[in-house]
Amino acid sequence: MKEMLRESCPCHYPRFRELSGFLHDNYQAGPVFCADTNFLIFCSIKKDANFLTEIQRIGAGSLGDFDDSIFSCRKCSTRYRQVSRQYSINFEFSYFILEDKRFQNDLGEKPIKPFPLLQGLFGFDDKEILKCAKDFKLSNQQELYNYMTQKN
Repeated sequence: MKEMLRESCPCHYPRFRELSGFLHDNYQAGPVFCADTNFLIFCSIKKDANFLTEIQRIGAGSLGDFDDSIFSCRKCSTRYRQVSRQYSINFEFSYFILEDKRFQNDLGEKPIKPFPLLQGLFGFDDKEILKCAKDFKLSNQQELYNYMTQKN
């Protein structure tokens, strides 16, 4: 994130948008969460990252199991909706939906498969995890960093 923030903001990086928006429904899979997505979202909304600011909470009409939050990028004003789902007391995850794209051009490369992950995918059922896993591979920290910050 620090590297992306030096250049502009993570909004300009399609790989950031892809990873922060991971949702098992997009793979026609049951409950699976990506630990890397959760960590990326956590880092994005931390106040010390100085990247996203919460501007609205949505209770009625939320897409998740809790209130949704709308965040705005402090640099380009792009808006994301944070949706959180809970499948059990130990299985809760979040993802972003790009609500309002305000940036003009991408700085980063488009996602290519397999997408490297540091922590990986988790869920209740191995068959459901495997439906999502075909587009990902476990990697190391340097490979993930290089992939996420690669510019076009």
